[in-house]
Amino acid sequence: MQRKVVEIMLDKLDFRILEALMDDSRIKFKHLAKEIHSDERKISRRVDRLIKMGIIKKFTVEIDWSKLGLNTEAYVGTRTAVDADVRKKLFNFFETEPRIIRVDSTVGAQEYLFHTISTDLHDFRDKVGTPLEPLTAGLSTSIISKNIKPTNYTPLLRFVKSHMKSK
Repeated sequence: MQRKVVEIMLDKLDFRILEALMDDSRIKFKHLAKEIHSDERKISRRVDRLIKMGIIKKFTVEIDWSKLGLNTEAYVGTRTAVDADVRKKLFNFFETEPRIIRVDSTVGAQEYLFHTISTDLHDFRDKVGTPLEPLTAGLSTSIISKNIKPTNYTPLLRFVKSHMKSK
């Protein structure tokens, strides 16, 4: 089954709005309009359009979890058995365990990859690793020791802009 490719047309103003919102999603439209030399109502309409198109999914904040006592981050890969009940329990654990912040189904060596944040290694082991063991066919854990490149979508947005047909 092939995925249908939908071409979305954005112009320079759309990209400038997106880039500014990635830097500060709380910026007032009045300030944003001044910053990118546009009209406040036009900015408002464009942001609404970007939301309706599904390009802007949400406005968010980035939290430094270590300042709140959560000092151990890990990426964990796993596979599951074929048993539907076990898979259901695994998905339920993913949904209900607050330390697991993201789960993705993958194509590759691991069936699922997830990102978890815990207070320390013992908390990770007791509250995440040990409960998962009977629900999986093995865990492959990588504890993050140092962040080398923080999440930054601005270069990706600029890449998309440079490769997209513009209006």
